[in-house]
Amino acid sequence: MKHDPDFMDKINKDLEARKAAALILGVSETADSQTLKKAYKEASIKYHPDHNGNTAEANQRFILVKCAYELLAFDTPCDLLLKDINSWPGVPQEDRSKLDNPWGHFLWWREKFF
Repeated sequence: MKHDPDFMDKINKDLEARKAAALILGVSETADSQTLKKAYKEASIKYHPDHNGNTAEANQRFILVKCAYELLAFDTPCDLLLKDINSWPGVPQEDRSKLDNPWGHFLWWREKFF
């Protein structure tokens, strides 16, 4: 077995992505498949671009809902979840979310888009 120095980093990123996915869908991280399917349908209808002005932001939200469902239901990794959480430069620090960690970025992102 090879030594992987980034092993814990990969695990932490996976856990962060799962937490983000659960918050996007509004379910617990241990939700069963029926609950996930129902939450995915509701979120898809709510955030579908046709219902939200057909803008790039609306399309991005819809893609993130799909990514979140696929991660939790089928264990399909989606780098888009963490990429969007960590890619928000220039956010004001006076916001209630502290941006010194990825979770703070996610909370800021969630308030902005959802």
